[in-house]
Amino acid sequence: MKSPRPFSLTALLLLSAVQLRAQEAPALDTPTPPSHEDIRAFKDALRQAQGGDPEAMGNVGLMYEKGMGCAPDPAQAFHWLQRGAKKGDAASENNLGYLFLKGLGVREDDAQALAWIQKAADQGLASAQGNLGLIYGRGLGVRKDYDQSLLWFKKAAEQGDSDAQVNLAQMLSLGEGAPQDYVESYKWFTIALRDHSLTDAQVVDLRDDIEWLEKRMTGAQVNEAKKRAAEWENGPASSGGSTGPSGQATPTPQD
Repeated sequence: MKSPRPFSLTALLLLSAVQLRAQEAPALDTPTPPSHEDIRAFKDALRQAQGGDPEAMGNVGLMYEKGMGCAPDPAQAFHWLQRGAKKGDAASENNLGYLFLKGLGVREDDAQALAWIQKAADQGLASAQGNLGLIYGRGLGVRKDYDQSLLWFKKAAEQGDSDAQVNLAQMLSLGEGAPQDYVESYKWFTIALRDHSLTDAQVVDLRDDIEWLEKRMTGAQVNEAKKRAAEWENGPASSGGSTGPSGQATPTPQD
């Protein structure tokens, strides 16, 4: 039986209004001063947030959490994410749930984490749906439930979330939350592999997973899996595969 890689908590969501740039890792004990661009982005977001913009509130909260354009401040991150969440901003709801889950700027509270992430998932936010999959798959503050985990991973995977696609494929390969299905597992691993943001190590892991499956599949099964992956990429609605009886989705917290 294959041993799956552990689920990984998705990172907090960064809205498109603010862009994080990749930077070289600073030397130990040498803080990296914020760039002029980051400081300006923070000031702009803060001004919009103070004016009542829910998305800007979420961005300010995230920037405080990450120390982007400002000093890291978990309490301020919680304050602004809570304000955005209470106005119904899905990204803020998801990220507020993450703070509750990790105890950042607020006392750790799994029940509050689940409630806020659920709100974001119900609005269709893919990262939140993937986070629910992780919560149910790990049993974080709830009874472990592979059926629910599979369901939410599938919802996020269908929206193109590569983390959820990998977790969905893992569950299908192991028969967790649905009957074991190597064809659908291969399909989702193949789709996830085409995410250009993957690191070299992640690509190697996915190729290993696909190779593991190929050793246990017939040529016809491999061809069918590749066909389903191509159909999905041409339009998710045209993908004919199901993840288990009655079409239930597979189990799967966005950055």
